[in-house]
Amino acid sequence: MIKRLISAVIAGAAAISCALTCHAETKMEVVKKELPVPQTIVFLGDSIAAGYGLEGYTGTGSDPKDGYASIIGEQYKKELEGTCDSVEKNGAVSGDTSDDLVKKLEGGELDKYLFGSNAVVISIGGNDIMGPALDFLSEDLGIKSQADIKNFDTSQLAKPSVLSKINGRLEKINENLTNFKINVPKIISAVRSKTDAVIVFQTVYNPLDSNKSIEMLSNIIGEKITELNNIITSNATNKDGSMNYLVCDVAASFAGKSKELTNIDQYDIHPNAEGHKEIAKLVDEQVRSKKYSFEQLVEVDESKSENKMSNTRIYITIGLFFGGFITLFAIVWIKFKRSQ
Repeated sequence: MIKRLISAVIAGAAAISCALTCHAETKMEVVKKELPVPQTIVFLGDSIAAGYGLEGYTGTGSDPKDGYASIIGEQYKKELEGTCDSVEKNGAVSGDTSDDLVKKLEGGELDKYLFGSNAVVISIGGNDIMGPALDFLSEDLGIKSQADIKNFDTSQLAKPSVLSKINGRLEKINENLTNFKINVPKIISAVRSKTDAVIVFQTVYNPLDSNKSIEMLSNIIGEKITELNNIITSNATNKDGSMNYLVCDVAASFAGKSKELTNIDQYDIHPNAEGHKEIAKLVDEQVRSKKYSFEQLVEVDESKSENKMSNTRIYITIGLFFGGFITLFAIVWIKFKRSQ
């Protein structure tokens, strides 16, 4: 009888121990990993973001390799290699104004870019100012090349007829600035309705600030660009002091350097390859000022998590062993006493 009890206790302890230590399953678990840069970054806006004037630019969506969007995209792809896939999307359209961007955002045209985004970089407003300004140069003054600028007789600017045209273009620019002030909150609101991504808004540079031959016009345009940039920076912070979006101050970095960083010598106001490198650096600095992460569904072996319970199992097994031993000892002792 005692032998049977001993066998039963030992077998039971062994069975329980085996059940606790040998049974393992796999399950799916969401793992969150921190990233130094966003997994998916999106570029929206105008020809500056689109890479107009660079080698390989063929229109909307061409995303030339020397453009700052592509530079950042390739950089982040290499940096995240082995951790997760990195995606760069460029939905910028040459010629777009802030009105155009608002319409496309509110109309859902850019949803395919914004879906799943972690950072959104916006370049807009340049055409709101430079559109009327360039129309004045080409249509009103007949300036259509860099040679025309060099040969331009600045005394023409004092003519009443020319001054009247300047005032007409300024009225249009002022009207656009009023719209821009309304459009910036609309742009941010529309983006936020589609993604919780970090938003970076670029300021606009003055492409004529290195050209002394039309210094007066450059100064007038510069004043209007400053007004536009003030609208961008003033909307960056909410009334409660919280951040609305990050500001990438391209204007400050390009100030006085349009000859080196743009194609203005070819009568093209857009950034050259060096200018795009500079913008890429500035955007990257702002993007990295925030933290990012991504979630991944992975298989988890429960045997690993059971290691956390190893001490408990040991205590249980030891308890079962000594408990059984004590019980058997008591039974034997009782029987021994009775036999006397």
